[in-house]
Amino acid sequence: MNPTTLIGAASTLFKNDKMKIAFVALQLGYLTYKFVQNKKELQHQNIEN
Repeated sequence: MNPTTLIGAASTLFKNDKMKIAFVALQLGYLTYKFVQNKKELQHQNIEN
């Protein structure tokens, strides 16, 4: 199972709005990290070619 799916499922279990916002922020941070890592990897591959 994808980590972002787990974070999204965990956020639905909480009734507290602050906790939901924290989980959504965590999910956004993870997705941003993965996006930056993929972009760096593509740039590195373009340099080698």
